[in-house]
Amino acid sequence: MRFVPHRILRGLDWKQPDEGGKAAAYKTQRREGDSETWLDAGMAMGLETTLSNQPRGVRLEFRVVAVNKACEGEPSNGVLATL
Repeated sequence: MRFVPHRILRGLDWKQPDEGGKAAAYKTQRREGDSETWLDAGMAMGLETTLSNQPRGVRLEFRVVAVNKACEGEPSNGVLATL
């Protein structure tokens, strides 16, 4: 997964997981600073998403979870960003 900063928009993109069934969607999650709590940040049908309404000036960590009709997959490695 990588974080792609632009002047106005912030985006995340990632690769499809190697293991498990085909993902129907991807849940993006974030946590602030040293928090242990992950919050849902959005859903994506493909391998990228644009982040909006995220806190500014705060260190954030993002991760992605593949979702299909059977279950949710393991979370991806996180990526750190300050928006």
